[in-house]
Amino acid sequence: MPSMFEKTARKLVKEFGDKELRPVKDVVNASKIRRFSLIQRKKARSLFFELPDVPLDVSLMDILEPSLVVPDAAVEVPALFSYTEVWKQQAGGSVNAGAEVSISEETTRCQGSSLDCKIVSTPYETWTELQKRKVMDPEPSLLRQCRRTATNLYVVTDVVELRDSCVMEDRGTGNFSGKLSFIVNTFVKVEGGGGALKVTEKKHTVPKGSVMAYKRKQLVFKKNSWDILHVSDDEEDTFPKKYRYHEYSLKISMPLVPGKYNVVPPQGPILPT
Repeated sequence: MPSMFEKTARKLVKEFGDKELRPVKDVVNASKIRRFSLIQRKKARSLFFELPDVPLDVSLMDILEPSLVVPDAAVEVPALFSYTEVWKQQAGGSVNAGAEVSISEETTRCQGSSLDCKIVSTPYETWTELQKRKVMDPEPSLLRQCRRTATNLYVVTDVVELRDSCVMEDRGTGNFSGKLSFIVNTFVKVEGGGGALKVTEKKHTVPKGSVMAYKRKQLVFKKNSWDILHVSDDEEDTFPKKYRYHEYSLKISMPLVPGKYNVVPPQGPILPT
């Protein structure tokens, strides 16, 4: 069942109407996801099941060669979002098994929040400047692991971030009433009734700077160069097969000595036997 935080994030994304925006599922990821954060996602084995995004504690800047100048011409647009939902539900029923029991229940629920947020996007020029920086050499261990497991990586390009803390509220009341009647004998009938009121209230404070939604683009690596897919999505592998493994394979030459083989490096001379 989605949490109160996830429900609010989904409603925000739906209200903005941008199909590339993805809601954040919980507060932990809301504090972890930032622009340039790396996202891991493995391919699903079924067309009907999509594996969730997994934010990593690594950013794009951590795998690129260091530079004194870091382009960060972010575009910020303020946005206000608030919603309140109220719904009622009634249920009733009766049972007759030697005694007549009737039950009725009425539930009222109210949920809502008000968000003061901003949309922070990364212009195309920033990516052009970043691509002048190559991947670190030697390759970071994270990339080696993802290359071996054929894991696709994505980079966060835009975020919807809270400009101020907010309180998410969920209140509910339930009225329960019932009636019981049974016959002791032909002349005596016993009746009884009762009711109860249940009130629930949940509040969750989300701190300033938390990310409610984000956009991501796929990363593609070729040797020590990289790129992001600005237009397509999930149409390529982050690590193409011909670059997935380092080319350390050895060639087997024809035997010069019966029972022995000469191992030849990719561009080296034939080793003596």
